Amino acid sequence: MTEQVNGRRCATQDMSTGDLARMAEIERSFRAESRFESSMMELTIRVYFIHITDGAAGQISQAQREDQIAALNAAYQGAGITFEYDENEVAVVDNPDWYRMGHGSIRERQCKSQNQAIDPTRGLNFYTAAPGGGLLGWATFPHMMEGDPDMDGVVILDTSLPGGSGAPYNLGITAVHEVGHWLGLYHTFQGGCIPPGDEVADTPAHAGPNYGKPADDKQPHNLCPTAAAGSDCPIHNYMNYVDDDWMNEFTEGQIDRIWTQIGMFRSGLLSVDERRDAESAFGMAVSW
Repeated sequence: MTEQVNGRRCATQDMSTGDLARMAEIERSFRAESRFESSMMELTIRVYFIHITDGAAGQISQAQREDQIAALNAAYQGAGITFEYDENEVAVVDNPDWYRMGHGSIRERQCKSQNQAIDPTRGLNFYTAAPGGGLLGWATFPHMMEGDPDMDGVVILDTSLPGGSGAPYNLGITAVHEVGHWLGLYHTFQGGCIPPGDEVADTPAHAGPNYGKPADDKQPHNLCPTAAAGSDCPIHNYMNYVDDDWMNEFTEGQIDRIWTQIGMFRSGLLSVDERRDAESAFGMAVSW
């Protein structure tokens, strides 16, 4: 039976105005010191699934994991990023309390600190659970890893994986959205109509999230008055809140931001060969 979920909700922590300004300055400095070209970059990210369950509740099949990886690869292929996992490295943890962990809760910290499958500098810890409250998931931003590595990763509602019961969010796109945060992207509606928004020039500012399947006919929707003439509201962007089957794009600006964030905070994901390419693309040594 399909379970209807009403309204996408992401619990990824909003950054304060001060933190946003500081991050923007760090990014400007990084770009000024490098010869940055995201088109030169390729990366394979190892995914480690950690399924938190309550007995039979929360069980995820191999087919769902394979389909989830396929959804991630389809979304990020334009960014030169590939995801892979090993079925032999999947962890299943039966704990009813952790299964219902809340965002930022003691349960979340206990679960992650005891079940982290990979050093977060080297791969993605991908937790599934059922946090409740209508939440589909959350993620940590790249800069958070340095101060609190135990919490790094994404938490995804189990029924939102491909084939799950959480329609219309059961095509695996919740993970695409949350991994976007994990790689440094904000929501396209970050800050509403207050500059600098999501810090990406080619995602027009809009006042708030879009839901469902907004009409795709060049309507202004909730575009901000400051948006450039002729702009379209990013109703198909992975970092908006529309239904899974309505999301299908990252912009070039978002891809550039992802690679800048990797260079600044997640360079440990790169292999030796990828690190060499990164040093060429960034024009500077990339720290581990």
